[in-house]
Amino acid sequence: MLEATFLGRCPECRDGAMFRGPYGLRDVCPTCGVRFERDNGSWLGASVMTYGAAIVVLLGLTFALVPRYGFFEGLGVLLVAVGVVTVALVYRPAKAWFVWWMWAAGFVYRDDEPPEERRG
Repeated sequence: MLEATFLGRCPECRDGAMFRGPYGLRDVCPTCGVRFERDNGSWLGASVMTYGAAIVVLLGLTFALVPRYGFFEGLGVLLVAVGVVTVALVYRPAKAWFVWWMWAAGFVYRDDEPPEERRG
């Protein structure tokens, strides 16, 4: 499951690609037809996870640099750059993991799947 999550594979069939580009999530799996997003705004969970990860990275970097070098010139620029790179690198795996979590909870399913057959 972890490998399929990081590769951006469908949680139902583990074959179809969830993404249609670097960050764009497909509406449905091209292989099995599972609908990945049911509501507008279901990406918010992945955004919260991504920004949380960026905060942890930035706090770790700050606590590593400031005691040793103090508040040096360029610290703000460095932290912004690291934050942007962290968000860019973490967003796609976080979104894939969030879709998998939503699938496990029963919120991601095929449109033609009867309610009694859904997980969750």
